[in-house]
Amino acid sequence: MTPGGANEARTVRLFVSYSHENKNWFKRLLPVLRVKANVDPLRPWHDTELKAGDRWDKEIRDELDRMDIFLCLVSWQFLASGYIKEVELPRAKERHKTGDIEVVPVVLYELDLEADCEFLHRLNPLPEWNKCWGDFRDWNDALYPIGNGIKQAIEKVHLRWRSPGESL
Repeated sequence: MTPGGANEARTVRLFVSYSHENKNWFKRLLPVLRVKANVDPLRPWHDTELKAGDRWDKEIRDELDRMDIFLCLVSWQFLASGYIKEVELPRAKERHKTGDIEVVPVVLYELDLEADCEFLHRLNPLPEWNKCWGDFRDWNDALYPIGNGIKQAIEKVHLRWRSPGESL
């Protein structure tokens, strides 16, 4: 992307998927998303943005169609959620397969993703390979690698938006 180029001001839309049973982990992630939004043109979206009277299913599906990054907080509760399993993950998988979006799994607890969600197992997880967020002695220590991973996903989106032959 060249300075002043058409893509420079475009905002990356990041969809956060999580089980409500993992709300505390989501709250721990929010400051990282706010900092990244201050640095890069990033628009995080999560279901806490739904307001009274919103058609929640339509709003979520619309955001799944607009997202550039699908960031998911992966846990047993996440994998057991009917809505995530039937709506969110299939849409993310479909759009990822066509190269439209980046999918970034943040693994909260030790899981056997190879057996329980092969799609996510094939992706490099955050905070680290073979180390889940819950493995960190202090959960704050995982925020730096998670933030770096989000930055990398944003950069990949920007590269995808570049027109052929456009230099960085």
